[in-house]
Amino acid sequence: MTSSRRGGVVFRVDGALSFLPADVAIKVMPVPEMARIPGAPPELRGVALVEGDMIPVIAGGIHAQMMHDEGAAAMLVCVVLGERVGLVGIEVVATGHFVASSETTVECDAGVASLFDVNEIIATVREGRWAV
Repeated sequence: MTSSRRGGVVFRVDGALSFLPADVAIKVMPVPEMARIPGAPPELRGVALVEGDMIPVIAGGIHAQMMHDEGAAAMLVCVVLGERVGLVGIEVVATGHFVASSETTVECDAGVASLFDVNEIIATVREGRWAV
């Protein structure tokens, strides 16, 4: 029996292993300089210039919302609904192809990673006066 494999990025957020497939997670890069947005919800860390485009940068989890940007190591650039968004407050564990243990989990050397719901964070940022 051949096991199914999925390409993407495994990362740690709030102590849990998470996974984003390669069609969503398109680039891992150092955290760029960000411009804060006054009055923005804590999940929206600011905006950053990435490859000539300004993209919103969101926090990956509760601890990421409280982090100091200077201490951040990596930003994961994702494509959600055709738009790029940066995800910070994460620790990249591995990139590549992983054994898919189910529709929503993959296995790597660090353990089993669950599919990360980046849409949920974006929905939180779009609530209230930030709605588009």
